Amino acid sequence: MKLIRGVLIFFLLLVLLVALVQNQESLGTPLGFSFLKWSFSMVVGFWILFTFLVGAALFVLVGAWKGVWMRREIRKRDQEIARLEKELAAARLARSAPGDEPLK
Repeated sequence: MKLIRGVLIFFLLLVLLVALVQNQESLGTPLGFSFLKWSFSMVVGFWILFTFLVGAALFVLVGAWKGVWMRREIRKRDQEIARLEKELAAARLARSAPGDEPLK
């Protein structure tokens, strides 16, 4: 899965680079952006690159959150398995009488 994700990200970067190189003359025009009291302008090519980087960062954050959640779940289940194994060992020890074969 990580290999496929890496190949897709590489492919997207390659497509972005090709698009930027092929459209240099139209990507050089400034584009304004206003939000509330903020107002600034950047070249269209930088906007495209900026939005790609923001999207990639969000993609990485979602992946990292999922990884942290999965590790937490694995740790919980490992603790539960260890607790159940201790209970099973204690139950086997309590059920076995002296001289009897241990339960399997």
